[in-house]
Amino acid sequence: MVYHEIRRVNGKKHNYLIRNSRENGKWVKTSKYLGTGMIAREKLNDLKKEFEIELATEVKSECLLKQDFLRIEKLKTDYLKAMKSLSREELEKFETHFFTELTYNSNAIEGNSLSLEDTHLVLNEGLVPEGRTLREINEARNHQKAIEFIKNYKGDLNEKLILKLHSIILQGISERFAGRYRETPVRIFGADVSFPSYEKVPQLIQNLIYWYKQNKNKMHPFELAVIFSMKFVSIHPFVDGNGRMSRLLMNFILNKNNYPWINIYHKQRAEYLKAVRKANDEEYLPILRLTINLLQENLEKLGIKK
Repeated sequence: MVYHEIRRVNGKKHNYLIRNSRENGKWVKTSKYLGTGMIAREKLNDLKKEFEIELATEVKSECLLKQDFLRIEKLKTDYLKAMKSLSREELEKFETHFFTELTYNSNAIEGNSLSLEDTHLVLNEGLVPEGRTLREINEARNHQKAIEFIKNYKGDLNEKLILKLHSIILQGISERFAGRYRETPVRIFGADVSFPSYEKVPQLIQNLIYWYKQNKNKMHPFELAVIFSMKFVSIHPFVDGNGRMSRLLMNFILNKNNYPWINIYHKQRAEYLKAVRKANDEEYLPILRLTINLLQENLEKLGIKK
């Protein structure tokens, strides 16, 4: 959080912008000098936003360039500005539309045959389309419940959150596996991908959470969210629901840091899965580039970014 600080030197007001952040267990103060005299509130707010963007784009990255972070920050600014301009009724309508489409796409990527219209009927009209399975209906309802849980959750990412989200998305589908790590090997049919043995899963998740805590104040939140989701899915800790969980956790980290949620479209499933496979080998640039482009496409489709 950036704040304004006034220091008096020889009777003059000297203006600074200050950001305190925690790095390696210590508080670090970053400041920017603005000059002397009075600064109008509107001008000060603009200067704060500029400083926040400067700080966000100065993070070190092995994958992205400063221009990538500038693009992300511009998209974030456009999104927050648009959200702030909406009335309560307009915001509710926007969220209903966006999260319905997000649920449709995330489930469709995993093979759910509900159309977008079917998903709307299930989530917003309380209707059950003909010819659809109970599992598909529950997958839609459960994904919506998981989104609501994330929106209302005030804590940080931890193992309890991961297990809770998984128990939600498998409710009424695979109760004996819901909220529990797998105890058998897993594989993806038709894909040459191997996953860690189930005995290693609990420790690997602990390691991943430790990685998150060590990097959440060092990495850009966007990069942190995307790479976390890729590291998570490479572990494949559950019998079912790993893909949906990886995307929910990515969006949890984004939402926690006031960045827009990312809707990965089913139409781009092949490109997305190709990037996921590369990320499984710790090649993260393709998935980062894809998600940045998707974020822009999301906002353009919603009429936010032109």
